[in-house]
Amino acid sequence: MENTVLTELHERHLANGLHVVVAPNHKAPVVCVTVGYKVGSKDELPTKNGFAHLFEHLMFDGSTNVARGDYFKIAAGAGGSPNAYTAYDQTVYHITVPAHQTELAMWLESDRMMQFGVQEIGLETQKRVVLEEMSQVVENQPYGIWRTKQAEIAYSPDCSHSWEIIGSREHIAGATMQDVQEFFSMYYRPNNAVLTIAGDITPGDAFTLAEKYFSDIPRGDKPIRRNVVTPEMRLGNRSVVVEDNVPLPAVYMSFHTDGFLDKRAVRADILAGIIGEGRSSRFYKSLVYNRQIASSAFAFADQRELSSLFTISATAASPDITCDELSAALLAELTEVIENGITETEILKARNSLKTGISYPLQTATGVADTVTQQTLFWNDPFRINTALSRFSAYSAKDIQDYAREIIRPENMVRVDIIPAG
Repeated sequence: MENTVLTELHERHLANGLHVVVAPNHKAPVVCVTVGYKVGSKDELPTKNGFAHLFEHLMFDGSTNVARGDYFKIAAGAGGSPNAYTAYDQTVYHITVPAHQTELAMWLESDRMMQFGVQEIGLETQKRVVLEEMSQVVENQPYGIWRTKQAEIAYSPDCSHSWEIIGSREHIAGATMQDVQEFFSMYYRPNNAVLTIAGDITPGDAFTLAEKYFSDIPRGDKPIRRNVVTPEMRLGNRSVVVEDNVPLPAVYMSFHTDGFLDKRAVRADILAGIIGEGRSSRFYKSLVYNRQIASSAFAFADQRELSSLFTISATAASPDITCDELSAALLAELTEVIENGITETEILKARNSLKTGISYPLQTATGVADTVTQQTLFWNDPFRINTALSRFSAYSAKDIQDYAREIIRPENMVRVDIIPAG
């Protein structure tokens, strides 16, 4: 079938609740073992944020049978390539190895899930690493503060989207062993995880290894704490001006939209592609090429499980261009969409770009494992990946025009201006 992405998938649930998915592909002698946990920054407490991202670091700093510093040594010795990432809604760990080292990869991942094995010295070390990362990518990075400021004004303080994934300096510095042990016990359990094995392995061998290494891990007896995002937590008609060490003014405007569990969420991706992706986009042609008031302009759908943000942005072409000028120009392009619609050529280009964005990562075992893990974590359906491409074709130019009209409203928007200090 034209829109089928993966023709062979197999799934099984272990007795402890772990959802295991196998995606065989024998084109190359490699296997990726991925473990995704359904925990991200949105699951944190207002007084203890940044913990999900901190764990991305902690989980490489020792486990039950792997000493501090040994995880990467063991992985490298086997020709493996491990990595991890944290998002608002998930934390994902993966290791890609030669196929004959699959059992080692399964042991490494199960050992981390079995029991929290980080020592006090490991916690203090990783806290320093995260605080340094915070300095580099947020505090001392030009324009790096915008997402933190966006979160603060887009959601009420009691909402777990009101802080960024990296968290707060105060909370990371103050994290104790008891804090992180409690976080591990709450979220790092098999019934809150998906194990995906993709690549050169048979389903039978993969399930046998899953049973051998993961079936004895207890599922945990406490209910998993889940935060909510209510309509009242989504704030609008708010703005903030931040002076920063930047050469040019930049404006960021974000509009509330439904989370990615809503089947219509792809409308945001399509609209973003039309107005703000690449040199053929409306933003680039108008603000950068024709009017020459911006050095860059873009749009993207910041997709999250419960509540997403559709963001548009432009950076001035020269210091004398103001954020108000940039904002007016961006909104004028969206008004044009609302009043006069979009062309079939534009929507076809956006669809094709989005389909490429899904298909390209699936050329590797790592990309397959990551994508399948996400479909399983949030929809409990690994086979949903096979309808991913067709979902983009479900919406017409009129649908995207109506969507723009629905969300582009002052009471639904927050705005962050970053201007040169002094």
